[in-house]
Amino acid sequence: MTEPVSVLHGDCIDLMRGMPAESVDAIVTDPPYGLGFMGKAWDALPPGEEWALECLRVLKPGGHLLAFGGTRTWHRLAVAVEDAGFEIRDSIAWMHGEGFPKGKAQLKPSHEPIVMARRRTVAPRSGLLQIEAARIEGIPQPGGASAISIYGTPTGYKPSGLPNVLGNPNGRWPANVILDEAMAAELDAQSGYLHPAGNKADTATGIGATYGATSYQVSYAGIANRTHKDQGGGASRFFYVAKASKRERPTVNGVSHTTVKPLKLMRHLVRLVTPEGGTILDPFAGSGTTIEAAILEGFNVIGIEREAEYLPLIQARIDRAA
Repeated sequence: MTEPVSVLHGDCIDLMRGMPAESVDAIVTDPPYGLGFMGKAWDALPPGEEWALECLRVLKPGGHLLAFGGTRTWHRLAVAVEDAGFEIRDSIAWMHGEGFPKGKAQLKPSHEPIVMARRRTVAPRSGLLQIEAARIEGIPQPGGASAISIYGTPTGYKPSGLPNVLGNPNGRWPANVILDEAMAAELDAQSGYLHPAGNKADTATGIGATYGATSYQVSYAGIANRTHKDQGGGASRFFYVAKASKRERPTVNGVSHTTVKPLKLMRHLVRLVTPEGGTILDPFAGSGTTIEAAILEGFNVIGIEREAEYLPLIQARIDRAA
């Protein structure tokens, strides 16, 4: 039986070799980018094919790997993952406003790519993402047949008088773009207020003219009395928004980690790829953000960290989550 939380100290390749084959459901990790960040020795190179082969071995068939990369070096990470035998499924762009250029020869870094790969499987209904657990919260969206295909209207759900015009009441389908709050605010400032489905009529009269109804109010799955005009907003509402606050960055004995990801971001990612009751592996635990996210989301988790100075940061996150 898998321990709910396990933290291993050492080189991740060596330690993964001691793990049983096909023993984890998902791998979510933030490995070194290979940029020599702040002169840290651990950031000399991105992980290579030897690392990816061990990830493939311990991952269950159909399981997903999510791994962050740097914009200049993530192609090396993706190639290593693909050469190891993974199927590259997508890439996710985490867009943020916190990056800073190192000089006039470089652009301001404002996004970090995430490689999404899957261990191949032939089993039916295997290898699926956990879409329902990772939907973007929001009000059901109108839009006819396109809304059904985009948002995934539940089969047979046809509101009285307005058949097939609502999307899933649990929120939007997750996208391959994730924003922080700064990027979301900038996007909304540029887009302004957007009316849902391109329908410019907010009033009941206007809606009636469009849909053949005198009002547009529904009560479904705990969402009640939502009118058509309540469903608009800025363009950022189409994406998941996450930001790391200073209070969630642990410091123990004067030691903190330099590349902390937002806890909200990691909670979204672990929900996206981990089945209920599943076990997550993070081979580069760092300050333990993935571990804390997994605990808060109710998953089992195994974290590996080579640098001893970061182990107290991980324990602080475990204690806080508990």
